[in-house]
Amino acid sequence: MEVNADELTLTIVDEKGSPLPNAVIIVDNAYVTDKAKLKVENKIIDQVDRQFTPFMTVIKAGSEVTFPNSDNIRHHVYSFSKPKPFELKLYANEEKPTLSFNKPGLVTLGCNIHDQMIAHIVITEDETAWITGENGKVTLELNTAVESLLSARIWHPLMSSDLTSAKDVTLDKVNGKTLMLDVVKEQADKEPKSRLEQRFNRTGNL
Repeated sequence: MEVNADELTLTIVDEKGSPLPNAVIIVDNAYVTDKAKLKVENKIIDQVDRQFTPFMTVIKAGSEVTFPNSDNIRHHVYSFSKPKPFELKLYANEEKPTLSFNKPGLVTLGCNIHDQMIAHIVITEDETAWITGENGKVTLELNTAVESLLSARIWHPLMSSDLTSAKDVTLDKVNGKTLMLDVVKEQADKEPKSRLEQRFNRTGNL
């Protein structure tokens, strides 16, 4: 029988108080309603106007992701990330390659042709993850049976390129809260980096 849900709304901001879209909140499944838990499914990460969309995706281990190309140019999608290194060589909009993601962790995507194209996939196993919207807000569905205070982790790509740097927080089911993350805003480099350096900077220590 489905346990009744408590809705907990969080606002994630940076050190200046500005909302942080695309922050990922990760909660153990023991705290989450059955309905809200991530399930094995197929997700789509499209390529539109030389950008991946969506920029951030959360899935359960065992899920598949399809990578259509809605641009009128070809893309070359790849990842060096340990949970799923792969390469989808140059393809156009007739093709819709699909890959399985079976290991939990973080996968960072790039395009070998267009350096500005970056996206992230957070893969969980015994946890559920949510993504903040443009206003930095996210609403979690949690079991009414669990205590009012519970542990969670929060990560944003401007914190680091590794999920191990996720911030441990305590969530208050009764009052909710605004949570601040220390992030480093991206700055233009004085000297352009080589394509190889850019790739490794996207993915961190591999």
